[in-house]
Amino acid sequence: MKIMAAFEYLLIISPNERIKHDVMKLKKLFADRYGCEKAIGLIPHITMANWLLSDYREDRVVASIARYTETVNPFFAQFDGLGKFDNRGKNNSKTIVVNVVNKESFAHISKGLNRSSRHLLKKFATFPGTAHLTIARSMQSEQFERAWSEWRDKKYKAYCEVSRMILLRRELFKEGHGTYQTIATFPFAGKQPHIQQLELGL
Repeated sequence: MKIMAAFEYLLIISPNERIKHDVMKLKKLFADRYGCEKAIGLIPHITMANWLLSDYREDRVVASIARYTETVNPFFAQFDGLGKFDNRGKNNSKTIVVNVVNKESFAHISKGLNRSSRHLLKKFATFPGTAHLTIARSMQSEQFERAWSEWRDKKYKAYCEVSRMILLRRELFKEGHGTYQTIATFPFAGKQPHIQQLELGL
């Protein structure tokens, strides 16, 4: 009898190597200068969805995401300056991010993922509403005020092509929740949706 394992899944869009390098430098700087270490462990990425699920549905979820993403056209992501937002319900902590200019492009994909996969993921999935690249998160007020006063007006502009999504997972109930591993890559192919997808939202 197979024992089902529980995993945390993270579906991401990854920027190009230059932008990842730039943002990683900022993450390390914020960790060293302001003690903001919560976000330094993950490579820079834009979260498109995350969920908790046992692995018995994994093949069906991967197939559903693949069917949807092959209908998405590649596009360019634009980044401009730094932004911030509050984390309600998390001790009023703050997050500092790199702003994504064309948030609508990411929101459109997120809505499509929600429609195409909700029959499998049900209420277990979260689809973030605002695209961003995290620099520092879970910042307390003193950390945030120091950092934001120094960085709010800093200039940063970049762009890169977005042509795929990546699915990561890590096993739950391990010490430290384990390490994320890549389990699938979904290229954007710009194909016409399958008839079944149009009719049933699958």
